[in-house]
Amino acid sequence: MTATVKRGDWVTVGQSDVIGFVKRVARDGSWADVDWHTHSKRMQPTHLTIRHTIPFAPLGSGWTVTDVTRRAELEREVRG
Repeated sequence: MTATVKRGDWVTVGQSDVIGFVKRVARDGSWADVDWHTHSKRMQPTHLTIRHTIPFAPLGSGWTVTDVTRRAELEREVRG
């Protein structure tokens, strides 16, 4: 089962390490507006991978930030 992208999710595309922030999602789930720091782009949610943990600045410091609530939601969806 694929998790549903929600407003406020951290996402990546493909093998990229760039993390975007979901600003808006269509009511029918057909698109999501993602802020990629340098630009925003409307994307199909099927191309996005939700991340519940992201690196924290300064990069390479080993520090991370985790959205514990979203992680629990995603794990619940995977387990079914």
